[in-house]
Amino acid sequence: MQRSALFLFASAMLVGQSPGLDDGRLDPSWFGPGVVFRPSKALGFQWLKPNLDLRNRSLRLKDWEPAAWVQGPRGGKDQTFLARVAPGLPADLERGLKRGLKGALPVSTTLGDVVLVGRVADALGSDDDYMAARPLTLSFDLKLVDPDSGEVLAAFHDTITGPNTDAISYHFGRWCEAMGRALAPAAGAQGPVTSVAAKPLPVPAKPAFDLEGALRRIDALGRDGLLSEAECEALRKKARDKAK
Repeated sequence: MQRSALFLFASAMLVGQSPGLDDGRLDPSWFGPGVVFRPSKALGFQWLKPNLDLRNRSLRLKDWEPAAWVQGPRGGKDQTFLARVAPGLPADLERGLKRGLKGALPVSTTLGDVVLVGRVADALGSDDDYMAARPLTLSFDLKLVDPDSGEVLAAFHDTITGPNTDAISYHFGRWCEAMGRALAPAAGAQGPVTSVAAKPLPVPAKPAFDLEGALRRIDALGRDGLLSEAECEALRKKARDKAK
């Protein structure tokens, strides 16, 4: 990205452009047309095909796609955090799903006539994993796909936080268990999931402006040589004005 474009992007962030779903970490285009996300207390954002029926089917877990970094390339501490946590995600997903499904839908990494595709959407690390100045953050996408037709049958997105990689893995495992419970009725003998009238997404309250965090991000761009000192100072002034 050219320096002038980067400066304009950072400036736009400071004046508070609309962030989109999950503060811009949810990219609907990855899931395809027809998927309309709704907020979920247990799963962040979810969508199930109306009248989804998974009876007499089996689920195959595909290898995870490369991290998407939907909010742009991240720095070394973020890459390091992802390298620590990513290898355990597939196993956490398999264990959590099996606990939530309770045998209603067979789960395998090699066999299955519907496939579950996952990817990391974004990740925020810390300089010290166990004495973090800020929580670690992992955003991820999962979609259930019919491999014959390519049709998306279910879609999920969430962001989880924790003080260290062990906590992230624990929360992700519990999240996967909740996803298994959400899919279980569609695979059960009681019949397919019925469609529920969709409720509009609530308008989130505008969060308080994080001046300290904004200044850290600006300083990081300066240290990386992506912005000049004059550009950094202009952004610092804009951030301080916004915080007043």
